[in-house]
Amino acid sequence: MSIHAIFGFLSVKMLPLVWAVLGIGILITIHECGHFVFCKLFGVHTPTFSIGFGPEIFRKKIGTTHFRLAAIPLGGYVEIAGHAEVGQGAQEFASAVGPESFETKPYWQKVLVMSGGILFNLIFAVLVLSSLFMVGSSGPQAVVVGNVVKGSAAELADIKTGDAIINVNDRSLVDDVGQVLTDAREVLLHEIRSAPNGSVRMLIRREGEVIVRTFTLGSREEDGKTIGVLGAELATPLPKLSFFSAIAAGVRETFKMAGMVLYGIKYLFAHRTLEGAGGPVMIMSMISGAAQHGLSALLLFLAFISINLAMLNLLPIPVFDGGQIAFISVEAILRRQIPLSIKNGINIASWLLLMGLFVFLTYRDIVTLFGNKLTALYHKVVGLWR
Repeated sequence: MSIHAIFGFLSVKMLPLVWAVLGIGILITIHECGHFVFCKLFGVHTPTFSIGFGPEIFRKKIGTTHFRLAAIPLGGYVEIAGHAEVGQGAQEFASAVGPESFETKPYWQKVLVMSGGILFNLIFAVLVLSSLFMVGSSGPQAVVVGNVVKGSAAELADIKTGDAIINVNDRSLVDDVGQVLTDAREVLLHEIRSAPNGSVRMLIRREGEVIVRTFTLGSREEDGKTIGVLGAELATPLPKLSFFSAIAAGVRETFKMAGMVLYGIKYLFAHRTLEGAGGPVMIMSMISGAAQHGLSALLLFLAFISINLAMLNLLPIPVFDGGQIAFISVEAILRRQIPLSIKNGINIASWLLLMGLFVFLTYRDIVTLFGNKLTALYHKVVGLWR
C-alpha cells in the first residue's frame, strides 16, 4: 500500500474518530471547569483536576491543584476539599475543615459549586449554537438526513446519512432554484407525524442523483397520540443572523433541545425501558459520523451532547451532580450533616448501578454497530481453525 493510500485511509477512517475522542474530552473538561471555577470563586481548595480514567499520561501542579490527564477521556472529576464523593480522587482532603473547606461554605455557594458543570455545559451549547447562527449554514441547502436508527423505517427504505429530502408526498421542500424553503422541516415533520404506519413518498437527492422512495412509516405514542416515525435525524440549514438575534436564537434552541432531552429521560423512566438510550460507544460513533459532515455538523452535535450531559446531571441520583445537590439540600433542611457512612453507602450503590448500566449499554452498542462484522469474523476464524 502506498503512502498516499495510507494517508487517505487515515484521513477518512481515523480522523473522525480522533475528533470524537477530542469532542468527548472537551465536553468533560468544560463540565469539570464549571465545578473548578466556582470552587476558586468561593475559596474552596481543589487538590486535583482530572480528565479521563485509567493510566495517567500527564500530571502538572499549578498553584495548589494537580492537573492530570488519563488515557481514557470518558470521565473526569474535580477533587473538592471538605466534600467526600466516591470516585473523585484520593479523597485525602475529604474531611478537611477550615476556610478552604467546602463544608464551611453557605448553602447557596455549595449549590453553585455542584451545579457549575451543568451551567458550563449549557453555556457551551449557547455559545456554539449562537456562533453557528452568526455564520449560517455552508452545507447542502436542503433537509439532510443525519443518523439513521437501525431497524427503522428509514433504514428499511434504504435512506442513508447525507441524503437530501427535496419532496414529500408531492410537497416540495425546495424552491425553483433549489434553495430550501423556510418551513421545509415543519412540512416534512407534519407529513411524517400525521401518518403513523402509513405510506409516504419522498424524493431524495444523493450524490447528484434524484431517487424516489415510497415506504411505510413506523409509529410511537406521544402525549396520548399515535404519531408517525421515520427513524432518522433531520437537519436543516441555519439562517445567518445578526449578533443579538444569533444569541437569542442560540438560547432559544438550547432550551428547546434541553426540553427534548428531559422529555426523552421522562419517557425512559415512565416506560421503564432503555430503548433509544446510547452508551459511550454509540456516542463516539455518532460524533465520528458528524465529523465526517464538516465542522458545523460536529459542533452542532457536540452542543447537543453537552445539553444531554447537563440534563443527566440534573437527576437527583448521587452519582450525578443533582444527587449531590439533593444531599446538600437535605443537610440544609436538617441543619446537620448526613452520616458519612450513609452517604458513602448510597454513593457506592449508585456507582455500581451506573457501571452496570455502562457495561450493558457498551455491549449493546458494540452488537448494534459491529454485530454483523463480528459474526463474519467469528465464522472466518472458526473456518480457519477447522
